[in-house]
Amino acid sequence: MPKFLEDYSGKKILVTGHTGFKGAWLSRMLVLAGAQVYGLALEAEDNSLFSIIDDLGFKESVILDIRNRDAADNYFKSHTFDGVFHLAAQPLVRRSYIEPIETFETNVMGTANVLQGVLNNKSAPWVVVITTDKVYRNVEKMAGYTEEEPLGGKDPYSASKAAAEMVVSAWQTIAGSRNEKVIIASARAGNVIGGGDTAQDRLIPDLIRGFHAGTKTVIRNPASIRPWQHVLDPLNGYLSMGTELIAGREISPAYNFGPGEESKLTVEQMADFACAQWEGSKGVDIQFDSTAPHEAGLLWLSSELATKELGWSNRFEAHEAISWTIDWEKAAMNTSALSALDHQIHEFYGVKE
Repeated sequence: MPKFLEDYSGKKILVTGHTGFKGAWLSRMLVLAGAQVYGLALEAEDNSLFSIIDDLGFKESVILDIRNRDAADNYFKSHTFDGVFHLAAQPLVRRSYIEPIETFETNVMGTANVLQGVLNNKSAPWVVVITTDKVYRNVEKMAGYTEEEPLGGKDPYSASKAAAEMVVSAWQTIAGSRNEKVIIASARAGNVIGGGDTAQDRLIPDLIRGFHAGTKTVIRNPASIRPWQHVLDPLNGYLSMGTELIAGREISPAYNFGPGEESKLTVEQMADFACAQWEGSKGVDIQFDSTAPHEAGLLWLSSELATKELGWSNRFEAHEAISWTIDWEKAAMNTSALSALDHQIHEFYGVKE
């Protein structure tokens, strides 16, 4: 592992949402860095990345619903950590239309319960709360949003995540008013892709399911531009924040981790490129649906602050992110999901296996 990840060696780190796609990747990165990794989350969904790997290397994995305030508080009463990455969330825009109350309960009150549990029980010196690029009041401008721009959200998911940012701000104030030495910061990244993502109604997972089934994949918004980003890039940003906090250095209250300008590709362009990477692909079927829930046509972040203060930069652009995702899928078929995971983490950091 690179030198900055050596700071995690031997540290006790909690990852909430460890059974999710990003949570599983982040947990394995921390394990490979030598951390003692604890997980707190709901049960993994069937066929998810977490569910198909026997052992990611956790010190402890606990199934707990963060919407249950008493259960969350009892957990933090009995545990202390060197740091917390809070990823537990309802992460899907389209599901939020079907389950709006559950989305707000998890993303808003769940976050409040985690932060209150840490603060009340002095369970960790810092918490990095993972939100999303969708926290900004999106007017679909071409320039990237900075961390200082107004927050908002038209759909339940985006609104719940903007509200979670308000929770972060409030608990930063609470910690300060109590003179508690607990640093709380948020990390904002968007449309991540990568091996092992099996979420419904997401372009790349839908395409991969189509590849395996030998069927065309339906796409809804071919002209929409998404912030396509390989999962390793924002996770590397979150770990950079943690490294600074482990060292006791000050960081900003929030950071954006977004892709570069070369990744401004439409849904149709990304789908066509992915199909070209998979031999035997049946391609896509464009089906416009005027009754479909609202989804932003364009959303972009400025990552200048993360570059300036953390030295972070986005490694992959959209085409390479797609290639790595397809490569992971093929490697997992030929070897195992865990070995494919480890290989790409080592390759990302230039480490010999």
